[in-house]
Amino acid sequence: MFTYAVSRDPSVAGFVLVSDRFLAVASGASDGAATRLWRRLGEPGATLASVIAALDADADAPGDVALVELVDAPSRTVEIAVRGQARVELSGGRDVRLGGEQARWAQSTAREVAGMALALPSSSRRALGSLPLTRGVARSDLLEWGAPTPSPAASATPAPAAAEPPAQSETAAVTIDPPLETLRRDRLPALDLDDRTELRHTARRRPEARPVLRIGSDRVLELDVPLVLGRSPRPAAHPGTRLVSVASPQREISGAHLQVHLEGDRLVARDLESTNGTIVREPDGASLLLRHGASVRLKFGSSLDLGDGVVAVFGVSDTEEA
Repeated sequence: MFTYAVSRDPSVAGFVLVSDRFLAVASGASDGAATRLWRRLGEPGATLASVIAALDADADAPGDVALVELVDAPSRTVEIAVRGQARVELSGGRDVRLGGEQARWAQSTAREVAGMALALPSSSRRALGSLPLTRGVARSDLLEWGAPTPSPAASATPAPAAAEPPAQSETAAVTIDPPLETLRRDRLPALDLDDRTELRHTARRRPEARPVLRIGSDRVLELDVPLVLGRSPRPAAHPGTRLVSVASPQREISGAHLQVHLEGDRLVARDLESTNGTIVREPDGASLLLRHGASVRLKFGSSLDLGDGVVAVFGVSDTEEA
């Protein structure tokens, strides 16, 4: 069942819409614009592409819009599109986040969806609660369904949590205060070194494995800073990142194709408005096409196929490489 957040002031809230195959949130345009959108979502044969085309042709259409179309119920496959500052967050086989400052439509596809949230930027205002919505239109800035998703309404500056003492690792240094007499030099045994003494090398501790991105069999990329992958990424356009040039003789890969960075133990991949997008494959075999500025959070073992045979795999380093 779908639920929508009850706004403190419905007069300034947007609209949430639920039809047989579509979900939508739209900024508070006129009631007439919301009614036209509702009718389009219910038209026989409506598709995500046809709804987008109709919104683009409507001068009174809302600027912030998030759309979700249920494409296949058994596999829980959906197609999503976002414009403006509306956002969509999906949980399930993978976490997908799409939206935020999109001047043009951004689109993506996801399978095995277990939960979703469609939100407008004003959803950060505290709501009075939530109500169910089976089908229809309501005044709200947030529509949710299924398993919990990372809250799209989370504040950008959350209140600091109470400080906790850092956990001590098994190898942490411990300060010991022995009796002073045990440190007296005259009580230390003499160290007998002569020409028969054999000094042996003590192997240094092997460093721990760390997350890396592998391209082919010969390139292992650190993820200490965000990476921008492409045929010829330009430094001026991507400050604070490491540029990774890849060969693309058929020009299937864009100049600046994909950006990746670590977020905890997940790899966040974001399309850089590439021409052909990136095929994302999860370890379980599920796949999606990442394009139009969409982003996705990936587990270890996931791969990114940029085209022209260039495949990047998210994994961990061998200890010899560390």
